[in-house]
Amino acid sequence: MSEEINKLVTWAKLKGAVISNNVGFGYLEAGYIGAVYNDSDGIDNGTPTMKIPFEALITIDKAIEYFGDWARPVHSKTSNVNAILKLYLSKLRSEPQNEFKAFVDLLPKSEQIGTPYCWDGEHKALLKGTNLGNSLKDNITVLIEEWWQVINMIPESVAKPEEHFINMKFYYEYKFYTDDDIYKYFAVDVDTKNWTSFPNYLWASLILKSRSFPYYLFAKHVSRKVAPDEAVLIPVIDLTNHNPKAKVTWLVDETDGSFTLQCENPERVQGCELYNNYGMKGNEELLLAYGFCLEDNTADSAALKIKVPMELLSELELQGVKLPTMNDYTTAVHRSENVEDNDEKAVNKYSQYQDGLLFFITKTHIPDSLILLFQLLMKNKYETKLSLRMRLSGLNQLRQAIESKLVILENVALPTDKNKNDIQLKNIGIYLKSQKSIMSSAIKNIKRQEKTLLAEHKSQLISLKSVWKKDLPFQRSLLLALGVTSFEQMVEAQFQDQCWLLWLIRCYNRKEYDLTEDEVFLPEWIHDYFVRVVSETTIQPSEVIQYKELYQGLIPELNRMVPDVYNVGRWTVDELIISAKVLDLISFTRGKEQECILVAPTQ
Repeated sequence: MSEEINKLVTWAKLKGAVISNNVGFGYLEAGYIGAVYNDSDGIDNGTPTMKIPFEALITIDKAIEYFGDWARPVHSKTSNVNAILKLYLSKLRSEPQNEFKAFVDLLPKSEQIGTPYCWDGEHKALLKGTNLGNSLKDNITVLIEEWWQVINMIPESVAKPEEHFINMKFYYEYKFYTDDDIYKYFAVDVDTKNWTSFPNYLWASLILKSRSFPYYLFAKHVSRKVAPDEAVLIPVIDLTNHNPKAKVTWLVDETDGSFTLQCENPERVQGCELYNNYGMKGNEELLLAYGFCLEDNTADSAALKIKVPMELLSELELQGVKLPTMNDYTTAVHRSENVEDNDEKAVNKYSQYQDGLLFFITKTHIPDSLILLFQLLMKNKYETKLSLRMRLSGLNQLRQAIESKLVILENVALPTDKNKNDIQLKNIGIYLKSQKSIMSSAIKNIKRQEKTLLAEHKSQLISLKSVWKKDLPFQRSLLLALGVTSFEQMVEAQFQDQCWLLWLIRCYNRKEYDLTEDEVFLPEWIHDYFVRVVSETTIQPSEVIQYKELYQGLIPELNRMVPDVYNVGRWTVDELIISAKVLDLISFTRGKEQECILVAPTQ
């Protein structure tokens, strides 16, 4: 055991800590500190156990007591419930002697934690286009605003470091910093005595995020109401590292408030690591908060942020969309808001969604509300409830959104000439690989759902290929007028859109044709839809100008060459305009080929 670790353990025991003989601590092969199984005495000491007294915890209440009367109102007013604790931790770090020196001296520096907050520009650039890369700047901005708020609440009577006002200058300049500027300011040669600086506040934030426990565990031993997101540091026990498969027990003594960690069923091999279990956390949260990723992480997820007009949110909720809350944002590091449980202070409950709705998908699960959201956003003005067309169109749009994110990830090229010991690069590789795997699985999931819907509702669907096969007079007209001899030739000539417009007008004129049902395929529901759109549409001059060229290049020649099809009923530019509107209202596009399929309304 190193001298620094020994000082911490000795300090904890003087405070009343009880650590079983089969628990040891030291620097592990990977270069980090951890707990290990110690069987050196040859005696079975039972379950490896660490018990830390309440007096040894670093809490918000100790921070308030340390700073004095001014700290309590600051704690109640700051946007983050842990702001005063972060300031306290920064202050402890600056002092040559304090009650928790043995603990603070052993804490890692910001860059040693490995979080992307403290990466250089070269490594950050590799995250460009990912959710983590996109959120980094926003997260840093939130944290800077939080820091700015709390340091401006420090009374003038409180002694501050000489650089305090230089620290404040950073607030007005950071928006112009490059990623390398940020790296140098946050992580290189940080002056630990300058306790009101942002680099020290960031360090305290990272320490809390990577090592803290929920303070509500000790609520019975605190004389005030503890907010859900309040943190507490538990020396010694915070040395244990994360393993999502580790079986552990957390116990808080109801009498004295001491905290016990029991490592259940370890390997019991001399020197094997004893783990804690931080819970089910995805790689994005692990990397941002703890500086590492896990391969084959079953808890990993990928984020999709969907921008939705604010005025639609209440209607979406009424139609069954469960809007994601901050509790769903597993990557929302440093964003805990000090809001009353009943949310009375919220001026607008939808204000948190101004930047979009953030959903998380996994390899095995896509939130129902995410799918429903996309489907509802596809609703046209004639659809009063969730239709088959909306369901299919929504799935296709969601699939395209995920595919576009996947393309961005696949275009990230990690350098191959870098040091093999580059931990940051290794973590980026693990993160990207997992994100791509999740998105690929989600795309397959959506394809399965779409395939099931198509099979179950086959009778309600009309493809252009089925039109080609069933409406033989229309097929012959394309041969006579355009020289199209096969469906494949029509697709190759990219004539699908024009064919759809022509055929929909033909459906509109269905009653004008002197044909039997066996001779023609012109669904009545399309005719009725067309008639409704005609009755409710006022065609604008700009639309006539837009479609005039298409009309003149298409209809007159068809009318001359195949009059039995194109000189029956109405075939003016107005019908061409309405046909395009009808096509948008009754169709959805499928897959990468963007095949257009008509969907009959549900009876």
